Amino acid sequence: MPSKTACAAIGIDLGGTNLRGAVVESGKLLGEPVYVETPDRPEKIVDALVKLIEDLLVEAQAAGMKRDSICGVGIATAGVVKCDTGEVIGSTGNLPGWAGTKIREVIEDRVGLCVHVENDANAAAYGEARIDELKDLHCIVVVTLGTGIGGGIVIDGKLLHGRGWAAGEIGHMSIALDDSRLCTCGLYNCWEAYGSGRGLLTTAREFIAGQKDNYLQSSLSKEEELTTYMLFQEAKAGDRLACSIVRRWHEHLTIGIVNLTHILNPDCFVITGGLSQACDLELLKRLTVEKALHNIGETVEIRASRLETNAGLIGAAQSVIDEVRVGVPARS
Repeated sequence: MPSKTACAAIGIDLGGTNLRGAVVESGKLLGEPVYVETPDRPEKIVDALVKLIEDLLVEAQAAGMKRDSICGVGIATAGVVKCDTGEVIGSTGNLPGWAGTKIREVIEDRVGLCVHVENDANAAAYGEARIDELKDLHCIVVVTLGTGIGGGIVIDGKLLHGRGWAAGEIGHMSIALDDSRLCTCGLYNCWEAYGSGRGLLTTAREFIAGQKDNYLQSSLSKEEELTTYMLFQEAKAGDRLACSIVRRWHEHLTIGIVNLTHILNPDCFVITGGLSQACDLELLKRLTVEKALHNIGETVEIRASRLETNAGLIGAAQSVIDEVRVGVPARS
């Protein structure tokens, strides 16, 4: 096993489309991530993970890094992960049959390194929370905006997992009473059904179906296949209907931010994910101040991700580094 002075680790972000891996040291990538297409069956995914790890070890050694300076492997994966055993206990539609896979056990046996497995959104949250200007804060909530909404909660430097390892599923808080929108999880009116990319498109279709006369010239009403990119581009160009839709999306996002503010009173929200670049953080902050209890919304910082698409990869690797060097798990 590596010594406690080892300060680098391999980080892998396991998604439904690609595996991304890199060596991470001091919270930074050593070289560009390596991409491998995600296989379609669990046993093939494990084989691909092993090969990716071995390839990264060879690459690191070729660059002059000794093998014993790499303390382990951190793997960020979609699904609910029982982190103390490294087993996936709740799968995802993007990785069919993945539930029940004992990732840590099988990978450790084959590569001979410590392995830590984490939910992908939690890993991203841990990566963001470990950057210098945030690492001493008490409570950080990371919100991942994409096709869905993911999240992670870091309190006093540790990830909050909950009794069933499912804490931080912030996208599935209910934000309405009537059964108006069905979420992909099977429940109605989840925050994800409104604030995600999929939710934004649902809102757009509702606006277009009920648009008033002064919106009839909008180019959106002529498009058969709407995309989030199209909506943001039209809003940027000043299209009134698109602007109204994007404004409503920010209002939907605000509901979740305000709920989390009232429950956790965090120091900081970090907004990341594919839609984060389109999110107007100043507007989100103003709306939060308007809708939160007096003197609570004003104290919360809402900031953009510093790590962007590498947050999960870096967070997974950093969790291994911290556990080996400090001896304290990056979780509670």
